[in-house]
Amino acid sequence: MMSSMLPRIFQPNLGPGPNQLSEEASHHLVRVLRAAPGDSVVLFNGQGQEARAILSEAHPKQSICQAQALESVNRESPARVTVIQALCLGDKMDWVVQKACELGASQLLPVRTSRSQLKLEADRASKRQAHWQRIADSAAAQCGRNQVMTVMPITGFEAAVSQANTTAWLLDPFAAQSLSTAPMTKDMTVAIGPEAGWTDEEEALARQAGFQGVRCGPRILRTETAAAVVLTAIAVRVGEF
Repeated sequence: MMSSMLPRIFQPNLGPGPNQLSEEASHHLVRVLRAAPGDSVVLFNGQGQEARAILSEAHPKQSICQAQALESVNRESPARVTVIQALCLGDKMDWVVQKACELGASQLLPVRTSRSQLKLEADRASKRQAHWQRIADSAAAQCGRNQVMTVMPITGFEAAVSQANTTAWLLDPFAAQSLSTAPMTKDMTVAIGPEAGWTDEEEALARQAGFQGVRCGPRILRTETAAAVVLTAIAVRVGEF
């Protein structure tokens, strides 16, 4: 069986020989995937390496896998993309994180904006960031990435755009430039607004920071759709698809 078809488990401290899995990983492997001793799996460390392994001890709270030699396998996009995503309601943000990871984003920066309906502060913000990072970890395992997309701490919009020192796009349905024509490089930042859109002040801040307006086509996309569309367009332009 090809390694890409085997169960993949995120193991940050991966090394050859015995690897003790976390309780979360053990539960997923044993209870959800019904893996048993002797089954083959792939362990990856989120830093570019993976290894074939055999499940030697299957327990839902503490499993052990015997790993072979580590291999450096690159399945990353040629474009390094940071997604600045305005906070959105319900499970929309979970979906954005999952799809951004699957489509190759390097990091995702959740931001508070004037029109964001979701308000997260202090402890709630930290817990939600950790929740989104777990979603990114799982998405990396599912899609075959050996690099895990980083979900950054929630921050304000002004602070987020001031950090962008790369080619930067601000999604704007009325912009002159489109996804197919906007200048791009291999290191990019894409800012996606909330359900109700950017305020004039936010657009001005972004443009002062070097962002250029880019539209996704003749229709206005929902905020949770936009990241997947933009990352797909970038993947096409850099020759991934």
